[in-house]
Amino acid sequence: MRSLLARLALAFMLAFTLASSPHAWAATIDINTADATTLATLPGIGPSKSAAIIQYRTDHGAFKTVDELDNVPGIGPATMTNIRALVSVGGGTAPAATAAQATTPAATTTKAAATPAATTSAKCPVNINTADAATLAVMPGIGTSKAAAILQYRTDHGAFASCSALSSVSGIGPATIAGLTSCCVVQ
Repeated sequence: MRSLLARLALAFMLAFTLASSPHAWAATIDINTADATTLATLPGIGPSKSAAIIQYRTDHGAFKTVDELDNVPGIGPATMTNIRALVSVGGGTAPAATAAQATTPAATTTKAAATPAATTSAKCPVNINTADAATLAVMPGIGTSKAAAILQYRTDHGAFASCSALSSVSGIGPATIAGLTSCCVVQ
């Protein structure tokens, strides 16, 4: 009898745990097509981080890997650990812009200007010890907030000894550094 009660209690707890998780039975969320509301349902992702994901997707084009989420401002290793199994990279076509989005400057940017290759090929290589914020910002995976963090770190600590030393800058992890190998130089 105790064994039966123990099994029923365990089954109840398991069912309750699974039912309370919005992603327990769902397929993964495609980060290339999900809207802000859907992204905000992920653990650790609220309205501001979901907006940052969509802004990154708008600025850089479709995500090629889930690990590219690490380049989004505000998303770090802990968040990546929490959401990695819940997200995927699908077809790469974001939903059509709403009427409100269509009037924003980001939505009217040409496709050529929004792709990383178009914005970085003319600027690479970049000497991270002498580059200004605008030059750093067009490096793959950097953007304006990480460029500002690089400049602040450089001001506080001096020149970088190597491109891999960027890992000391808050918000820059291994995935970002891996994406910089063809563009980053230290002189």
